[in-house]
Amino acid sequence: MKYFNQLMIAALYPGNGARNALDRNNGISVFLFAILPGLSPNGNSIILTVSMVWAIFCLATRRFPLNLSKSDRLVAIGMSIYPLVMIAGIFINPQPFEGLGWIIRLLPFFSVWLILPRMRQSPDGRLVPLFILGAGIGMIATFVLSLWQVQFGFDRAEAGTTNAALLGIIGVLFGGIALLNLQSPRKTEQRIAVLGYAAGVGCVLLSGTRSAWLVIPVHAVIFLWYFSRHRFHFSLRSLAITGSLLLFGLLALSSAQILNRIQTFQENVAALDRSDGDVTSLSARLTLYKAALSAINKDPFTGYGPQNRMSTVLAEVPEEIRQQVAFTHVHNGFLTAGIDAGVFGMAALSLMLLTPLIGAWRKEPGPGRDMAIALALLLATSYVITGSFGIMFGQKALDPIFAFIVALICADRGDTRFVPVVQS
Repeated sequence: MKYFNQLMIAALYPGNGARNALDRNNGISVFLFAILPGLSPNGNSIILTVSMVWAIFCLATRRFPLNLSKSDRLVAIGMSIYPLVMIAGIFINPQPFEGLGWIIRLLPFFSVWLILPRMRQSPDGRLVPLFILGAGIGMIATFVLSLWQVQFGFDRAEAGTTNAALLGIIGVLFGGIALLNLQSPRKTEQRIAVLGYAAGVGCVLLSGTRSAWLVIPVHAVIFLWYFSRHRFHFSLRSLAITGSLLLFGLLALSSAQILNRIQTFQENVAALDRSDGDVTSLSARLTLYKAALSAINKDPFTGYGPQNRMSTVLAEVPEEIRQQVAFTHVHNGFLTAGIDAGVFGMAALSLMLLTPLIGAWRKEPGPGRDMAIALALLLATSYVITGSFGIMFGQKALDPIFAFIVALICADRGDTRFVPVVQS
């Protein structure tokens, strides 16, 4: 309890002089943004929107300058190209007025221009540790809610996201971010790191999101790289014992969901060899992939606009099974971008996925650069792997999360050293 009292003081009363109010607001928004994804993704959209509006006001009234380096501008431009290409795809294709709602959804990708100068009003090294700690606390709370859902009749946990696949993506990303706090010298923060990561993996397993399962070993490689470069204040023997116990516990709690999803996948694969006309989840996705590729080949340069996306894809699907594959998206982010804006959309999407890595790599060498690279790798791999089999962008939670973390990656200098949130 004493630690959490100190945490509230550190977040609410940073005590750094003239910048105190801006820094306090930054700390609160970053901390809440990290806690909320699995509990209330709408909260992330609200925080980002309020941050953008307030940043516009502060920039207009010159409360702080548009403090963007050459590297920051490169990242912001890379983030902006994707929505601009998508907006062009809306207006050069039929029924442009039906695509106006999509423009609102694209606004988060412009946010780096606004929220990064605001983040710069906090001292280097303050916001990233708050975000990492918040991710751990948020994942622990999300796992408790997910476990409650499974115990009371949910086939797949959703927590506060109302979508099991979304929970899987959030769990694997924010659980991975939480584990970076192993380098904190504070015992409480180390425990939150381990429990937060275990909780994130638990959410992935309970949600039954198979694409998120694929991300876990990739993240393990990232952790091996990062922690081999930085000493952390934790006994390897204790970590191994604790990790093993948590792993066995998670497997026991989520065994029913794991076995069910594996069995369903095996049945789907077996159904591909039959010719009885049954449409499974797997065969429906493969049908959508083929239809999307066919549509892109017919108009590879301009695409069809997001307002015509599914009608265009479904037109390429055999009529006898069209009603059985009437999903709301193509279940592949790259093909979705190709349908919306052709090869230019796919190229713009690829560039945007690279922007966190560009922002991290261009920093001067140092511990802050290593931390930024680790965050960027966790972010990019989570979106690329899960988005290749399901949702990636065009979603009310995933778009703000990506944009906010990209800004956070750029905020600190490369030589910034990690410091715990509660330092004494």
